[in-house]
Amino acid sequence: MRGIADEEHWVQFIPRVGGELVAPFIKRQGVKNADFMFSKFQVVLELKVVVTELAHSDQMLAKVNDLCNKSPEGLSDPRFQRELFSILRAPLKRILKNANRQIRETKQELGLVGWRGLIVLVNDGFRSVPPDLVIRLVNDIMANESYSSCDGLVYQTNHLVELRDNPYANWLWVPMYNPRKTGDFVEFVNHIGREWRAFHEEIDGPFEYSAEHATMDFSNSYVVNGPMRHERYVGPNEIANGDSSKGC
Repeated sequence: MRGIADEEHWVQFIPRVGGELVAPFIKRQGVKNADFMFSKFQVVLELKVVVTELAHSDQMLAKVNDLCNKSPEGLSDPRFQRELFSILRAPLKRILKNANRQIRETKQELGLVGWRGLIVLVNDGFRSVPPDLVIRLVNDIMANESYSSCDGLVYQTNHLVELRDNPYANWLWVPMYNPRKTGDFVEFVNHIGREWRAFHEEIDGPFEYSAEHATMDFSNSYVVNGPMRHERYVGPNEIANGDSSKGC
């Protein structure tokens, strides 16, 4: 099942939350500008759709699929994780570097002194890699590289994800922040996330489940690829009673 987290819907969504396109404000040729800006909140936002950015790299995608097919144990196999990190690090690093540069050039070109930068990284169909691994890899890249124009990043999925501690299939909105983040910037990101959820429900109908969590365990999470769970869900009552024989 595919969601609405794509470029077309993001362009529709941005005016709803007080944003506007950057491109009409760029007068010089050759500026690598970001996609959107929010004058009220002083934020520049660059949208990156992973499957689109990686589409030209058929060789890389083939390597990932081949590795996943050869490793039935998946995330439980440390070698599998190391090889996936090795394959994905360079292309994801390139995507994030480009996003940081686009935010930087936008702020320089338009004189947006003191504005914050936000990257929204949408996984729209790159389903071979478990969510936990992508999130850890992005965190690792951002922590060990210089992204001076980026104050935060949101990892968003356009496919449903199975979480260990949740019986529902979920669309993910996972914020990650630079240590210099401020409270108003965090609230802006949370506001955008809440508004996106409402926007999605207006288009696809109300969700059966919706919640915000300060922290979340993404270990043993999976991309939903059928009607059955990868791992059986054990509810809190079963855990409390020491009974793991039931569940769905």
